[in-house]
Order: sequence, then C-alpha cells, then structure tokens
Amino acid sequence: MVQTPGLESPVISRKWLHQAGMAAALLVGILLLLGLAGLVFALLQPVSGNPPILENWLIVIFKLHAEINGLDGELLGRNLLDIVILFLVGVLAFSLANVFQKAGRVWCYIASALSLIAIILYLVTREAGRSTVMLAVLILSVVMLRNQFVQRGISITGIIAAVFLFAGDLTVGIQSNFITILFSIGYMLILAWFFWMARRLLKLSYGT
Repeated sequence: MVQTPGLESPVISRKWLHQAGMAAALLVGILLLLGLAGLVFALLQPVSGNPPILENWLIVIFKLHAEINGLDGELLGRNLLDIVILFLVGVLAFSLANVFQKAGRVWCYIASALSLIAIILYLVTREAGRSTVMLAVLILSVVMLRNQFVQRGISITGIIAAVFLFAGDLTVGIQSNFITILFSIGYMLILAWFFWMARRLLKLSYGT
C-alpha cells in the first residue's frame, strides 16, 4: 500500500500517541513525587518550609488536614504546577482514547476535555477545577477495568486513589486523623498509578 505523503500511518500515529501519554504520565508522577519530597523536607526543616515550586494542591490539602505545627497552606491562588498537571492529565487521557473502542474511547475524550476545561475554571476562580485530576483518574480507571487494558489491580488502585483524594478534598477544614491517613494513602496510590500507566504505555509503544 502506498502511503499518502504528509500523512502518518495508523501504526506510527498510535505509537506517537502512546509515547505522548507515557511522557505525560511519567511527568505527573515525577511532579507528585517532588511534591512529596518537598513535604518531607518541610517536616524535617519546618523553619525553611516547603519550596513553593514543588507544592501541588494535593500537598496543600494534606497540610490543611494534618494541621502540623510549622506547616500551613492556602488553596486560593494560581499555581503553574497545578496547571501543568491538569494539562498533562488531559494529554494522558487523550492518548488512551485510541486504545479503546466505542464507549471507552468516548469516556477518554471526556476525561481529556474535562482536564483542559478545568484549566480555564482554575484560572478564573484561582481555586476550583484542580480536582478534575481525580475525576479523570477515576474515569480512566473504570474504563480500563472494563477493557482489561492493564492488570485489574492497577485499575482498582486508581479508583481507590481517586475516591480517597476526593474525600479529603471535600472535607477540607475538618481536622481528622482518619481523613488525613486516607488522603495520604490516596496520594501514594495515585502516585503509583501514574508510574504504572507510564510503564504500560511505554511497553505499548513498542508493541508489547
């Protein structure tokens, strides 16, 4: 078959999308990991505080729940890091759309659109919209659970992470050790989920 000049073959196109999704998932995982490292540093050096450039809104929510002396946080305000994470999640969701068929593909497009729309909402309100990340993870995990794109445990991990983080987000202002623990577990799980997704998409880009 002769390929039309200027057009990518479906195989090349899918490989490019898989690689883009892998890069997006890996970058989100790294950014979340850096946020966790910054929090640990702040706990060890409370006077110095947590470097703002590493602090995503999930870390701020944890600090608000934990109410640890020497740590404080403010959800209101624009954070470039949060915008980057929202954009990368949108890219990840879009890249996964070509993996599934019919309803699964539509839900991936919805997750991608919601993540990008959330950027506008966040820029306008300076607070709302960022939790769309958990919604996107929840949608993608449910789709993967039904389509067996990854091991069942990874899909369940994403679902649990999204639910735990949503619970912490909706209860900001309530001091509770139980909520803090659930939120911490959710953060670790969603961190693992993004790295797992990066690994799966990397293998998929090589046809394995």
